[in-house]
Amino acid sequence: MTLLTKAFLHTTDSYIKRLQKGGIETVEDLIGHYPRTYKDKLEVLEYFSFVNIQEPNTLRVKIESLTTERTRNNKELSKAVLCDKGGFLSEAVWFNRKYMLQKFHAGDTVKIYGKPKYEYGKLSFPSPEIEFAKDEGSSIVPVYPECNYIPSVWFEGKMASVREYIRTIPEVLPEEIRKQKGFRTKAVNITAIHFPTSKADFERARTELAYEELFSLQYEGIIRKKDGEKMSEGRAVSIPMNPETVKGIISKLPFPLTNGQKVVLFQILKDMERPFAMQRLLQGDVGTGKTIVVIIAAIHAILESRKMPGKTPVQVAILAPTEILARQHFASSMNLLAEFGITSDFLVGGLTPKQKTDVKARLKNGDLSVIIGTHALLEDTVHFENLGLTIIDEQHRFGVEQRRALEQYSSHKTGGLPHVLNMTATPIPRTLSLTIYGDQDISVLSEYPVGRKSIHTRVLAETERNEAYKFIATEVQAGRQVYWISPLVEESETLDIASAVNMQEILQSVFPDFRIGLIHGKMKAKEKDTIMQAFYERKIDILSSTSVVEVGVDNPNATVICIEAAERFGLSQLHQFRGRVGRGKDQSYCYLFTTKNYTGERLRAMERTNDGFELSEIDLELRGPGEVYGVRQSGVPEFKIADIKDLELVSEIRADIEEWMTRK
Repeated sequence: MTLLTKAFLHTTDSYIKRLQKGGIETVEDLIGHYPRTYKDKLEVLEYFSFVNIQEPNTLRVKIESLTTERTRNNKELSKAVLCDKGGFLSEAVWFNRKYMLQKFHAGDTVKIYGKPKYEYGKLSFPSPEIEFAKDEGSSIVPVYPECNYIPSVWFEGKMASVREYIRTIPEVLPEEIRKQKGFRTKAVNITAIHFPTSKADFERARTELAYEELFSLQYEGIIRKKDGEKMSEGRAVSIPMNPETVKGIISKLPFPLTNGQKVVLFQILKDMERPFAMQRLLQGDVGTGKTIVVIIAAIHAILESRKMPGKTPVQVAILAPTEILARQHFASSMNLLAEFGITSDFLVGGLTPKQKTDVKARLKNGDLSVIIGTHALLEDTVHFENLGLTIIDEQHRFGVEQRRALEQYSSHKTGGLPHVLNMTATPIPRTLSLTIYGDQDISVLSEYPVGRKSIHTRVLAETERNEAYKFIATEVQAGRQVYWISPLVEESETLDIASAVNMQEILQSVFPDFRIGLIHGKMKAKEKDTIMQAFYERKIDILSSTSVVEVGVDNPNATVICIEAAERFGLSQLHQFRGRVGRGKDQSYCYLFTTKNYTGERLRAMERTNDGFELSEIDLELRGPGEVYGVRQSGVPEFKIADIKDLELVSEIRADIEEWMTRK
């Protein structure tokens, strides 16, 4: 690898440091800094009167004067007075671009490219690109992502320095697949992306490089999955599916399973028959009944393992992101587990040292079959006799190392590895799921239980607030409860938005006869649990909260959720909030209050549909995966060249890889 230096690039130490900060340290890194799109500068105008102020234009003009001065806040402001062919004048301005303009002087004929601004009867060009008119390069110019304030035009100029290195870049795609797809070599595509000769040339290079990037991600995921299967072969407990046992468990439920739940349960149980550890993600919209599916799978695993001669019965660990969710899972499952003679308990930070010691001892000697807990389960002092199944709820809430601790847990007595079932209530489109979770099989639960009512949702302007207040009062008077969500607002912000603390005071004045509670992220975990328990026990009528109301928190008596400044949240997050209500027999409602400045239509999608997967598709299109799901948190990759539309290729790419691997 060739390191980038200021001598090599003919630049300054400052630029080298900025490049390094952006992860561009070598020639290969610079070549891999792909342009996102291109500009077509084919049509060159010579008269200001012909410009289109709605889009960028290319003009041939003469510089009448060029000056640089310091502004009051110490920025360098460069101004050029420009003259068109008819003698009419306009002005171009740049901030902190003196170095770029040093080669230009009054009297030079130049080409500028930029979007004009027309204000107060005057035409101007803010920060246009500029070059000598005699430089007739390609009319198709690549546009690079900015890197630590290094603009696209800088990258455009420096790519010529590394052009000769492009031919040394190795192929990524197997030759067989490249030829089968009719793709050009990587060197040809990289040359075309940085030095395009036409729109078609650029687009073909971008498409083929996007395929290659997604191919690499998918191949890595598939290899990880196969390596995991190989490593765990013979170490995971193979548990044959017994239809009679499954029927017996389901017969004890007070409700029928949906077809979707039956399909997903079948997929899980078939996975656990195999001689290697299951790696499956159960992705289900809020309210689709994921928890009961995994509890049935857990009961089946324990009962069937007890029938295996000479084998130690398996244990099941359920890892939840918060104490309140762990307690909730325990409370909702303990009776069903007990009906089948299965012992269970929970392990959370709030237990006394004596209670923790007792639970750990029972786990180690096999007296406990099911343990439900939080991060406390990940401590070095926790030992299982024979952990056979690990269920991780809201798995993206745990760090990679934390998840690996339970996924690769080797039971002290058997040395076995557990089957792993991850759960998430965040609806993610299948194409993105395959990209993020390429090393797992994916089950999707989207069908709602029969009789579950859809939540009525309305987007309300400030003028409609009193109408909502009246309706909420009737709901509370009827004995039902309300969540009231406010966005996190920093003190430095001047937006006209109420915080959860302020909202509690406002609500107390609006509803003086109701009991108003408060919960926010700065409270200690125990304090939050106490508040949520009081809300669950109906000691609080309206709960004012920041976005800490957890996914999965179950209060069937809550029928209304109000969300302040709803436009500040993504659709996927709003849908998660909405899922806190609609869990009982009564009709539920969601009110999305907007600030006075909001005039958009995005939130109307919440009124049209209760389908989390449909909303996630819209959100993904509007905001991109990093912003919707959080790049670092969820593992969403930051693509160099692929974008959302390219994710449609993922299924095709996986099929190409599987077919190629079978021929190897």
